[in-house]
Amino acid sequence: MIEPISNENLDKFTTLSQIYEAEFAPLTGAKKDNNGLYPLSTPINKTHAGYLLYHDNKAVGFIVINTEKEPFDVCEFFILKKYRRQKLGQELAFKIFDLHPGRWTVKQLYNAVDANTFWLKIINKYTKSHYTQTLYDDDKWGKVYMQSFSSK
Repeated sequence: MIEPISNENLDKFTTLSQIYEAEFAPLTGAKKDNNGLYPLSTPINKTHAGYLLYHDNKAVGFIVINTEKEPFDVCEFFILKKYRRQKLGQELAFKIFDLHPGRWTVKQLYNAVDANTFWLKIINKYTKSHYTQTLYDDDKWGKVYMQSFSSK
């Protein structure tokens, strides 16, 4: 099941996002604040929509997308390690792409090899190989892979 992130489930998103930020901290250089928490990379607001993924009634992942204008952009995507390789991430991505038809971009840090492998597999399957991938230098993140495609 997938549900939009709202005030009612924001605590679940916040908890999952701490695990996500800790996992990516070695690549991003993120540091904990004085309360021992990582800052949120992308807060939920009027231009950034988020969705929680549930499995067996437990929140096991999320996606945050920039919906301000096309191309829509996947800003954050996370599935708990225990639930990876069960096609749950594919289910989440496909549903969100279908929910927001139009042009999309998905980006990964150059050193995030698993993330790049995951997204290439997902986007290739979703688009039936109709996408482009570029490697560019981002001012903040350094080398970044970006896939571009259109959803149904």
